[in-house]
Amino acid sequence: MIEISGSKDLSRIVRDLRKKARLSQGRLAELAGLSRTAVQSLEAGKETIKLDTVFKTLKILNIHVHLSHPLIKESKNS
Repeated sequence: MIEISGSKDLSRIVRDLRKKARLSQGRLAELAGLSRTAVQSLEAGKETIKLDTVFKTLKILNIHVHLSHPLIKESKNS
């Protein structure tokens, strides 16, 4: 598991995994239903990118997000 503390961390991970998957920015954008500019912005670490854009991109790259906080129970039935 990797801890992400900002947009630059996330952008590096997205870019590295996209390249490992041998996807161009354009192809990733197409698969995620986004514009190439949106993928470019995410990989550049733009801080104002839409959360929906982030999640669509992460889904295509099979990246899962886990939140941790003492007040969040591990069970999905809470």
